[in-house]
Amino acid sequence: MEQAGRVVWRQCAAQWRVKRRCSAALLQPGAVTSKVSPVGGRSSPLAPLCSALTRAASLSRGFTTHRPLCTGGRPCWSCQSAVGSSELFCPSCSCIQPPSEGRDYFQLLHCERSFIIDVQDLQRKYRNLQRLLHPDYFSRKSQREREISEKQSSLVNKAYNTLLSPLSRGIYLLSLHGITIAEGTEDGMDAPFLIEVLELNEKLHDLSTEAEIEEIGTLVQDKCHSLIENVRKAFEKGDLDGAEMLLAKMKYYSNILDQVKKKMVP
Repeated sequence: MEQAGRVVWRQCAAQWRVKRRCSAALLQPGAVTSKVSPVGGRSSPLAPLCSALTRAASLSRGFTTHRPLCTGGRPCWSCQSAVGSSELFCPSCSCIQPPSEGRDYFQLLHCERSFIIDVQDLQRKYRNLQRLLHPDYFSRKSQREREISEKQSSLVNKAYNTLLSPLSRGIYLLSLHGITIAEGTEDGMDAPFLIEVLELNEKLHDLSTEAEIEEIGTLVQDKCHSLIENVRKAFEKGDLDGAEMLLAKMKYYSNILDQVKKKMVP
């Protein structure tokens, strides 16, 4: 009887040692549990349990239940998921995103950074953006989303109006290179050009008939078209100083055209 008790004790002790080895293996991340040695040449009754637990642990290590946080781009203000700099809405929670810092008007409207652009394509992209940012779409959204949509819409309007005009587009393109055309400056302007502008202004001031005023407007428009072509060539050659001078002249002619429009209005 005593001997039989010792045999049962040895079997129980062996089974407990096997169980401890299984538990220790499962607690090690990435560890793969080896086959459990049989006890006394026979398969341990705990071996199937250890194998099942090992498979479950392996599966759980390859499965995540939480939302991945931002690892690139910028984080969404609402859910912290990654949002690309060109995306208006978070791909995870669909919340509108604030304007991206460092993004220029060309990028905002998905246009190539160039002095010459496809105006019809620009208008189409502008309409698509404004449709996405329409106030009716955000009427039932949170206060923060409404505020962000207003900022985005205002920025899109400003970008569109800047890129639509060749003059403002060229000046903005220069600003991206750190060059600013000062208001009302005459530095570097050649004397013949300044004299021509002065004479055009004086002539326009004295004109009274619509035909004469329109003639001045047509003349100045032709000069602007010629300057636009020269500005394009300057940008293509990388001649920023030349582009700056030509755009400054365009500003003078643009002011004359504004006076023409005012005099044409009855």
